[in-house]
Amino acid sequence: MHTRSTPPLLALLLRSAGAFALASATAFQVTAQPAASPPLDLEACEKIAIEKSPLLRAAEEGTAVATAAVGISRAPFYPEVGFDARYRRFETHAFLPEGLSAPATTVGPTDDWMTGLKASYVLFDSGLRRAELDAATLGRAATVEDARRALQDVVLGVRQAYYYLLANQAAGVAAATRVTRRRDHLRTASARKAAGAVPQADVLRAQVEVADAELALVRAESNVRIAKGNLNAAMGLAVDRPVEIAEDTALRGTELPDVTAALVRAREQRPEVQALQLTVAAAKKGITAAKAGFGPRVRADGAFGWRDDSFVPADKDWSAGLAVQIPVFTGFASKYKTRKAASEAALKEAELAQLHARIDQEVWTAHVRLLEARQAVVQTEVLEDEATETLRFVRARYEAGASTITDLLDAEAALTQAESGHVQAVLGVQLAGVRLKWAEGAS
Repeated sequence: MHTRSTPPLLALLLRSAGAFALASATAFQVTAQPAASPPLDLEACEKIAIEKSPLLRAAEEGTAVATAAVGISRAPFYPEVGFDARYRRFETHAFLPEGLSAPATTVGPTDDWMTGLKASYVLFDSGLRRAELDAATLGRAATVEDARRALQDVVLGVRQAYYYLLANQAAGVAAATRVTRRRDHLRTASARKAAGAVPQADVLRAQVEVADAELALVRAESNVRIAKGNLNAAMGLAVDRPVEIAEDTALRGTELPDVTAALVRAREQRPEVQALQLTVAAAKKGITAAKAGFGPRVRADGAFGWRDDSFVPADKDWSAGLAVQIPVFTGFASKYKTRKAASEAALKEAELAQLHARIDQEVWTAHVRLLEARQAVVQTEVLEDEATETLRFVRARYEAGASTITDLLDAEAALTQAESGHVQAVLGVQLAGVRLKWAEGAS
């Protein structure tokens, strides 16, 4: 039996690209499109996706929102200064203590013009500002990890679409090759029928097999176009944009890492874990902020300006003082705020434990799938070689009149199945490899 080393998926494409291009051009008419850009390798596809993906733009805006929230939380550490200008006209009754008399007990009507600056600064708030700023800072760090997760998801989507396109192109190559083989079978059957060696039924069966192979080729070409649209969509481009991909000489994912080490790396590297850990820390800062509601608050206030009954006030007006607020009873609001913050922190910790379990499962499954796919590649290569040799042997016997058309078509069907299985096995290695890297949190 003929043996060969394991080729990457693109080796199959490189071997038969000309046949597939010819079959694709002749199978049916396709609407003319602009000339395609130069073939893209996987790295180029990833770069386009990083530049164009709407998901990444949304993640960037989310980080900008979180950054602004940090700025808002930092604002209470600065004094508040405002310009104030007011006018009012009033008349009011003056209430005097008993025994005092005055020429008049009514003030006004008069104009009251006032302009000046007011300032206020919180001197002490029982740790509320610091806790809120820390929570906002941790929240921003969590959004950065969310953005990193979005980047990994986009890259995973591009890689999967890229390898699916390669697999569909390889399937198209195999389908075009099958059309050629079955047409050869038809010519052989027709020649033997002309020689009176086989009945017309052999020719008819061969014709049916040719038609079936041509239909399979049409479907394979449609799958290629769908896969190209999916790759464009994964890159953030229009689905109808012409795209061609270059050969990727490396069979990605062939290295099988230690599963225990992969589990450890996943817990350390996955952006979801980092983001949720930061969210837990932010929730605990929320507990501190809620507890600050039980403590006093000290604020310094000051104002300086001019006030008079004329449009341009001339009399100076100023004030300065301290305000101390001590909550005595708030309807148990502070108590329930603290309880709510503690429950939210506990909820996030439980979600983190669930996430660890889910990540472990994802890494384990991806590791097993990669091992399975590598073994499948070896087995399908053996099956493909054996099926090729069997078809060659049966065809020679059929041409010599030593076997029937049924034997020939059965051997052809076995080779078709082996070829399809090999394409899917190689695709499985590619997909399992990138999936395992994603599960580990690697880019």
